[in-house]
Amino acid sequence: MKAFVLAVAGVVLALPVASRAGGASGPVAVQVPPKVAAMADAPKPGAGATKKSSIGKGKAAASTANAAGDDDSFWVEDIDIDGDGTLEQTDVLWDDEDKVLFLSASGDFKCQNGGTGTGDMLIAINGKGNSRGRPAGSGFYVVTLDEDECKADEAGSYGCKFDARGVATACGAVIVDDKNDDITIAAATDD
Repeated sequence: MKAFVLAVAGVVLALPVASRAGGASGPVAVQVPPKVAAMADAPKPGAGATKKSSIGKGKAAASTANAAGDDDSFWVEDIDIDGDGTLEQTDVLWDDEDKVLFLSASGDFKCQNGGTGTGDMLIAINGKGNSRGRPAGSGFYVVTLDEDECKADEAGSYGCKFDARGVATACGAVIVDDKNDDITIAAATDD
């Protein structure tokens, strides 16, 4: 079984990745910097903020609309979303009803094997007083991969749920569950 490396709030983890039909997922080495995790404590929409009800692209996207006409503060900021030392143009959305901060960027990220992958990334961090009673600072992380990218056996979205300390609690192939501001880890099979 391969490992997925993730660092959240400065804690580096090497975690087993759930298998799926056709083989194991590819390992990605991405860090969610402490500064990014702390943004959920007091989100500050920029002067040019607009309103939106979704964020991200493709399999790394989420809707935040709880009802018709529900929209949230959206802005763009240069942030090192993945901890690689390079600022990425990052879409940021603060779901004020559910108190969840979403960040999305597309671009390059590090593979655990030292290579580079390119894809879409979505991070969700639960804020204080979130509607689901989750610990502030907990959340999830999703990256899209092409087949063979970062040793992924098939194209798809991969990620982890993490607790308030940044410790991953579940990793593998994922599906974004935007109705619950969460991800679902695909069932593991060993072929």
